[in-house]
Amino acid sequence: MAEEKKQREPFHWRTGIAYKTRDRIVVRGYDLNDLTGNLDLGEMAYLVWRGELPSKSHAKMLNAIMVCLAEHAFSPSSAAARLVASGGVPLHAAVAGGMLTIGDLHGTFDRPAAMFQNGVVRARAEGKNLEEIAEILVEEAREKKQRLPGFHHPQHIRDPRSERLVQVGQKLGVAGDHLSLALAMEDATERHHSKRIWLNAVGVSGALLSDMDFEPELSKGVMLVSRCISLVAHVYEEMTREKGWRASSRETITQPLDLELQRPDFYDGPKDRKFPSDRNKS
Repeated sequence: MAEEKKQREPFHWRTGIAYKTRDRIVVRGYDLNDLTGNLDLGEMAYLVWRGELPSKSHAKMLNAIMVCLAEHAFSPSSAAARLVASGGVPLHAAVAGGMLTIGDLHGTFDRPAAMFQNGVVRARAEGKNLEEIAEILVEEAREKKQRLPGFHHPQHIRDPRSERLVQVGQKLGVAGDHLSLALAMEDATERHHSKRIWLNAVGVSGALLSDMDFEPELSKGVMLVSRCISLVAHVYEEMTREKGWRASSRETITQPLDLELQRPDFYDGPKDRKFPSDRNKS
């Protein structure tokens, strides 16, 4: 046993992303100093994530998606980040709090990407065209009373960002089967829901990233990095412009934690009751 332990290889991390020595930093095979000043942030992200330098069209598309999703005013993530910041934590802690709100109902690229990718695979396997599989997917979701990820927006109804992203994807030649399926599904919603359910920016982004061969989970990373730009701004503004706690009754507008919003009128739990005397240890 002692001899076996002597022969064991010492622990070390294994990665295909990067390595460094005292004198060099190498990312996906490229010297970092060669990348610095020659790549923009979107191109660098693509290289780090995918392992290769992007084509010009993929670089422009990724940058366009990240710009489009970088800021969206008040949303669950920015509001949550501000409330976390109002507790007096460091900037990075509040940003992390906002990031934790990105899920099935807010800002996640992976769910629509997975739906479109599975739909394209299914169409090929079943010998159907994209319009036919779009009808099936929309009808199946309706029958199961499931939401279509990447469709509808509670604030916009018709997301003003979607059409622009479609235009950019088509102009760059990035748009492919996944975006075609997404648009066909949007058409199909009118026939199955008696109204049009519009693609939102998350849905279009998931489709375009799928056309760029991003796996669903990696496409989620694109959203996380994009929205992190917003959260830094919201948290910094909260820290430098607002009072802590968001509860002051001296402000000209009612604060979200003001006692006026926590009156007994808004409480629907048990009525006031006495603590049982047999449990009173004092």
